[in-house]
Amino acid sequence: MGIRLDRPFYTVTTHDQNLQAQNIWEGESLGGIKGNNRPVPAPIGVLLALIIVTVFLLTFPLWGQRPTAQIFADYVDLLNSPQVTQILNNKDLTPQQADKLAMKSIEDRLDQFPSPYTFQRKEHAITMDQLRYIAPQIIKLRNEGVDLGEYSIIGPDVVKQNFEGNPGPDGTTIRKQPWWDMGYTIDVWYVAYFCIAVFFMFKGLPPVSWQPDHTKAH
Repeated sequence: MGIRLDRPFYTVTTHDQNLQAQNIWEGESLGGIKGNNRPVPAPIGVLLALIIVTVFLLTFPLWGQRPTAQIFADYVDLLNSPQVTQILNNKDLTPQQADKLAMKSIEDRLDQFPSPYTFQRKEHAITMDQLRYIAPQIIKLRNEGVDLGEYSIIGPDVVKQNFEGNPGPDGTTIRKQPWWDMGYTIDVWYVAYFCIAVFFMFKGLPPVSWQPDHTKAH
């Protein structure tokens, strides 16, 4: 008795275990239920794999990252620049037109320089009104000397991220959302355990090439 892995897609049980299972299958009436030894339909396996892959892609920590104050720190620096101020004070433009042109001026200026936040800025585009709300808060945090990467932009507010965080080299807590977190690792292992357990459960039955004779006990 034991587990055999020489032909796992055929069976994972030894010959004597298969014979015992066959005798139980054919020797008991099972309440009149005549269950055949059929393989799991391929569409079921494909559907299960599709669900798992889709769920993991949708819950990937990277996609759920909130915009941080660090992303828009350069916006704040350019908000009071002469070029932006001139656009905002242009009386020939409506307030909406001035805001759009001023924001475009800021974005064009930032595009001239490489930045690690280029992708995040495109994903979390903001308007001039939003920038006016968060600018004083970002300036205040910067003057306090805090790490702007630990603060999220939630609506008009700049708040400290509520992650448990990871310990830094100096022992302080770094509250930054990683692209991969411990919860995601736990999910991966649990789903892997589930799939392996289901596989061994099905392959622990007699091979599908054998079909029970229901006339023996029914």
